[in-house]
Amino acid sequence: MGKRKRLYPENLLMELSLSLETGIDIDYENLTDDQLIGLEYVLSLLTERSQALIHEYYKNNKSRKQIAEQYHLTENRVRQCIGHALRDLSKNKEMFFYIAKGYQANVQYLTEQLNNEELFYKKQRGICSNDEHIFYQEIGALMLPTRVINALKKMRILTVRDLLVCICAGVRIRNLGDLSRAQICERLAAENLLPANYKSEILPASLPRLNIEVEIFRSLNSYDI
Repeated sequence: MGKRKRLYPENLLMELSLSLETGIDIDYENLTDDQLIGLEYVLSLLTERSQALIHEYYKNNKSRKQIAEQYHLTENRVRQCIGHALRDLSKNKEMFFYIAKGYQANVQYLTEQLNNEELFYKKQRGICSNDEHIFYQEIGALMLPTRVINALKKMRILTVRDLLVCICAGVRIRNLGDLSRAQICERLAAENLLPANYKSEILPASLPRLNIEVEIFRSLNSYDI
């Protein structure tokens, strides 16, 4: 008897070693509705071409040769593109939990994590739960140069909290150089919102905002006050 041919999404998830990477025992053949939503969400973050190739190769079970003929590519190019798509999926292992736990379940988990981390952050820095603290105010409250304020607003960075997250995540802000970033960091540090010795780590641009905020507040809480 021949070896059973794996169907979608088992074939793709086996390729990604999802259970091994997440430490969660997943029934690849019988994903829950929430897990399927998570899978579609993660795939939606790929480029349109990568999504199409993954769809054709894994879901439609087309050979590389068939895909090459359909998209007027060489078979080797199709192989390269599929490999690149798989590497993109594997870059952010945190994204795998949207599949392993399920989309809504992972969002709920991350939301609880963010609430806990941010609550601890505010408690450590004496931030009251009201709109009067500068943490909750618009960026103008930091008394930064007008040019800096305008650049931030163009990026839709409107509150001090938003600015803190963006700076800690290493987000590039158009028309602002190292000097302006240093000014921002100094003002945030002066308000006891950012450790003076904080080292920002550039997080993947494809990482969802919820994941980014959890990582940022967790990182901030690792510094001594």
